[in-house]
Amino acid sequence: MSEKNGTTDIITLTCHVLDEQRNHNIPSGCPMHKKTQDSQNETLHNGYLKNGSINSCPIVHSGDALSPDNQMPKLSQEQVPGQRIYLPTDRAVSSIPKARSSEYWEYPSPQQFYSALVRKGWETPEESIETMVDIHNFLNEKAWNEILKWEKMKRW
Repeated sequence: MSEKNGTTDIITLTCHVLDEQRNHNIPSGCPMHKKTQDSQNETLHNGYLKNGSINSCPIVHSGDALSPDNQMPKLSQEQVPGQRIYLPTDRAVSSIPKARSSEYWEYPSPQQFYSALVRKGWETPEESIETMVDIHNFLNEKAWNEILKWEKMKRW
């Protein structure tokens, strides 16, 4: 696959997935989604109708469950209830170094990525997860390289 065609394919897939997600459940208790009232008095979350049945917040609020490195919950590699297909649990190591360490950040496995989407109330085709993880990792690496270029230009 050429880079031009690969980029076009990535953009097409990303837009398709985002279009599908717009009309799906958003957890009602999630603090990431600001509630407002529209003209018909329907509750909205960031412009999307609240139509979900999920009532719990996807964010872990217990300090014990969070990694001290990034304040993120430790991600399970277990399949979620109702999951139809096996998703790989291997994680790719990024080129992004951790602060004050000789280690590098790891990207989530496809299973962890899917579990996070389910926890946040997004319905996502399981067959698309591995491609979504590839896109996620690709974009992070490109963004990191842009940061490095900028820092080199600014001589930081």
